[in-house]
Amino acid sequence: MKKKVSVIGGAGHAGLGMCLVLANRGYFVYGIDINESANVSIMGGTIPFIEKGGEEYLGSALNNRTIVMTADFSKINESDVIIIVLGTPIDESFNPDLAPLSKLVKENSKYFKKGQLIILRSTVSPCTTNAIKNILEAYTGLKVGEDVFLVFAPERVLQGKAIREIQILPQLIGAFDDESYRVAEEFFLSFVRNKCFKLNPVEAEIGKLISNMTRYVMFSLVNEYYLIADSFGANIHRIIDACNYDYPRLNLPGPGPNVGGPCLYKDGWFLLERFPFTELLSDAFKINEGMTMQIVRKIEQYDHIKKISILGLTFKANNDDTRNSLSFKLKKQLERNTYDLILIDPYVKGNDDIRQLEGSEAVILMTPHMEFKDLKEIMALVSNEDCLYVDIWGFWDIMRYKSRNGYFFGKEAKIEYLNNGN
Repeated sequence: MKKKVSVIGGAGHAGLGMCLVLANRGYFVYGIDINESANVSIMGGTIPFIEKGGEEYLGSALNNRTIVMTADFSKINESDVIIIVLGTPIDESFNPDLAPLSKLVKENSKYFKKGQLIILRSTVSPCTTNAIKNILEAYTGLKVGEDVFLVFAPERVLQGKAIREIQILPQLIGAFDDESYRVAEEFFLSFVRNKCFKLNPVEAEIGKLISNMTRYVMFSLVNEYYLIADSFGANIHRIIDACNYDYPRLNLPGPGPNVGGPCLYKDGWFLLERFPFTELLSDAFKINEGMTMQIVRKIEQYDHIKKISILGLTFKANNDDTRNSLSFKLKKQLERNTYDLILIDPYVKGNDDIRQLEGSEAVILMTPHMEFKDLKEIMALVSNEDCLYVDIWGFWDIMRYKSRNGYFFGKEAKIEYLNNGN
């Protein structure tokens, strides 16, 4: 008989990938989610967001009848393994909000039973797993390490590539006791082609957070370099490309106005909650969140600009996830200045058609989707040589080194194309 696994939050970006991997690796999976429309969509063979390989994995699971999406939490009681992938928000004061997770355990405590492996997989603030352990033992009477096995084992996958990365990335496992680790390691090694690392729960919690925040701080560092270079009239892309080249101690990413997303935006605040010396992480937040206002300030210098088009509304290129995308912050800031706005994203329904670029006086590349790669095509649609283009990413190669740190007019790009024989 197949082992049964319940994935709570199974219709979400992190949860569904786990459901599909397990359903194709010898397990029977209950994807438990209160989003009924997503459950119906998935059982009908359609994934509600972009996930590479998702349709193939889902089709196989449905054909083999190894997955059921449901809002019925009683399925926990039928399961050998329970994986909790629940969103972990911050409140209005940027403090971690444990209430949804603790409420979930309390309200469903009657379904937990002896012998189960319980895995917390969401990003949480340090010491959350210990708090859940106390709640679980108090509400069920089951003792962790003897009756049930509880670990914190975070996902660290890239958006849209969860299926692949779940199976190839090493797995951090934070356990209170040896037996919980052993049971969890055996489970993960049944589908992970890499090593498991034994940590205690708070070590694993911090490990997940610093995995995300190191990237976020690096983005902020490069964005600050961008602002410094720009103040001197120097091209940051020339500088970074030259400094990175064949130099083993440097691998800087490029700057960007839209970094963060649902995880990087909040994870730093989980680390800042208890400590007074938090300038590095909090300043990283200020720098990255402030990039949109830098764009607004530049555009304000041009009196002729009234119609502005924003290219890209998602927080990551070639993806459909808009959560915490700074494109919407930029939109609000521009709206306060009463600009006429066009919002274009091929991955997000309900926005403007790309043909409405015509007549734009400024075009801001916020998310470098591959659909926007052809600058000549974009310029032809705009049909205005006096249009100001903003590409802090350095995405449009022809102007990467020729622009004023990502700012250039259509006529300047046209001259570059002519000089290059295009």
